[in-house]
Amino acid sequence: MNARQTILGQVRAQLAIDATARPELPAPPLLGPHALDASQRLQQFTERLLAAGGKVHLALQAGQPAAVVAGLLGVDAGRTIVFTAAATVLALQCELAGRHGGRELAAGADRADLLAAGAGITAAQWGIAETGTIVLDADAERSRLCSLLPPVHIALLPVTRILATLGEALKTLPRPLPHAVTLVTGPSRTADIELQLVVGVHGPRELHVVLT
Repeated sequence: MNARQTILGQVRAQLAIDATARPELPAPPLLGPHALDASQRLQQFTERLLAAGGKVHLALQAGQPAAVVAGLLGVDAGRTIVFTAAATVLALQCELAGRHGGRELAAGADRADLLAAGAGITAAQWGIAETGTIVLDADAERSRLCSLLPPVHIALLPVTRILATLGEALKTLPRPLPHAVTLVTGPSRTADIELQLVVGVHGPRELHVVLT
């Protein structure tokens, strides 16, 4: 018996001991797509996103999304705002006309301008309740740079598109799969430097999800 076989044998023996020494725990309940109703999905999504450091704004009535976003943008004349070409975002851009002091850009603008932008506004194609995640489909709108480069990311998400689980979201994505899918859970964060958590190093410092 060589060394590899000896080590594997010891591992198998230890696993057998552990299996007899500990009672088998019941499997966690499966959270299927119909385990939560719409209000429960909304509540769970909100709780998980807030726990991840994101902000949630409920704007279900006509005109409310524009009012919420106008409040988030403020009247800073030095701020540049990037809008994607999603239909909901373009409609919001029209409603915001004259309600903020920033300069407006399209998502296809020069990268240097995108890097200098203060806020990016996109749609979100789906939400995931179990993690508070938003799903951005690159084939549905040109949103990756708009959502990753500015320090503030504002995403519009219909409450009807909040799914229960990541598995359900993966099943719901169109086939063939989009060329890129971005999953966003709260603002960007990293602990690469001396294990100190820092927000906003590799992406936005703020994530605001406006539920419509």
